[in-house]
Amino acid sequence: MKIEVLEQGERIVIRRLTLAVGEAMPWHADACRRYSVVLSGDRLAIEYRSSGERIEFPVHRGLSGWDEPEPRVHRAVNPGDLPYEEIVTFLREHGDIEPQPSPT
Repeated sequence: MKIEVLEQGERIVIRRLTLAVGEAMPWHADACRRYSVVLSGDRLAIEYRSSGERIEFPVHRGLSGWDEPEPRVHRAVNPGDLPYEEIVTFLREHGDIEPQPSPT
């Protein structure tokens, strides 16, 4: 997994995320509203730690949209045949907010 911070300010953080085939993000919550744009990939899964629920769905280059904050601890996993890459813009209420905090 690779996370590159492209821009960071008081109210905005823009990151590029890359997941190799079979790779997963660390467990986290989402503290901010965010806009994601898929650059590459064919499938993505979201796993929820407390319930074990896994939601898998197809993705494609150019897929984009808004997501609201998600307080449940989860992680993204790349179950596809291609590397997954996205650009995510996090909208923070103030600069002290970590967009994807690790669970304590």
